[in-house]
Amino acid sequence: MISSLFGKTRPVNYILVLSVVFIFFSLAQLHQGEAFTLSSHFLWILAGLCSLLLSLFLVNFIVQRNQLTAADSYAMLFYAQFCILFQEFLTDPIVLMAAFFLLLAQRRLISMKSLKNLKEKIFDAALYIFVASLFVNWTLLFILIVWIYIYFYTPKKINYWLIPIAAAVTVALTSWSVFFLSGDPQYLFNHFAFSLEPIKIAEVPTFSAVKTAGFLILISMAGIVAFIKQGKSGQGRLTQLRLLVIAWIAGIAIAFLTGERFISAVGFAFLASAVFAARYVESIRKDFIKDIVMYGFTAVSILVFFLEWVVK
Repeated sequence: MISSLFGKTRPVNYILVLSVVFIFFSLAQLHQGEAFTLSSHFLWILAGLCSLLLSLFLVNFIVQRNQLTAADSYAMLFYAQFCILFQEFLTDPIVLMAAFFLLLAQRRLISMKSLKNLKEKIFDAALYIFVASLFVNWTLLFILIVWIYIYFYTPKKINYWLIPIAAAVTVALTSWSVFFLSGDPQYLFNHFAFSLEPIKIAEVPTFSAVKTAGFLILISMAGIVAFIKQGKSGQGRLTQLRLLVIAWIAGIAIAFLTGERFISAVGFAFLASAVFAARYVESIRKDFIKDIVMYGFTAVSILVFFLEWVVK
């Protein structure tokens, strides 16, 4: 039933996914002990919620507009399930906002396959990445993805390679002006004072480590299946898939570099993960097996969500 319900893109799919995510977002905040009272922290939570809900719309738009999967809503559903699976992602508004801007960047980058308006797309993508880095500094590494896309789609135009620098100057001057006027001119220097302190596995709670390891293994397997199934398709689709793999690796690498935000920062890899998972489900021919897989993962996500309340 669930495979047929999300086998097409319908308004009801958005309503169901947004409602479920909102419920689990609220439960996560309540479990963390956050009071829903008007305060500066509440405004951060509200901004994180808005970023999360908009991200769900954006994921489905990116996937359907660029035909990363078939005409279904599986990717959006899996993205929502990943959010539930990683409760830490739901309770970290800084990461939620950074992830939203990275999605905006990936939307522009993935659309470069049309080879239209490349200058604007490169500038926009770089701009969004630099804005995301104002929330989580290590997301600055995603700028490398912009140059990788340039290498794949328009390597011979030297001036295109300089566009991200223009975006960097734009964000730097604008943000510095804002922080200067707000009385904190040193914010950017302090924020981007990188310290290479990758996460120490021994410091990660056992439950979170097992959950993350299982997630990485399953998504890796789904990605391999996606590549095998895509082998007979055109070079354009293979290029898209390779670039998604690079973005997924970059997201996981950044998560390891963010230190205490390691678990929540895994969310930076959710878009590619959702595409791989959706492609895996699409490769299953029998509907009842699809239902088993999707019901199974839904049950596991919800079970893990509540188990964290017990083990922590």
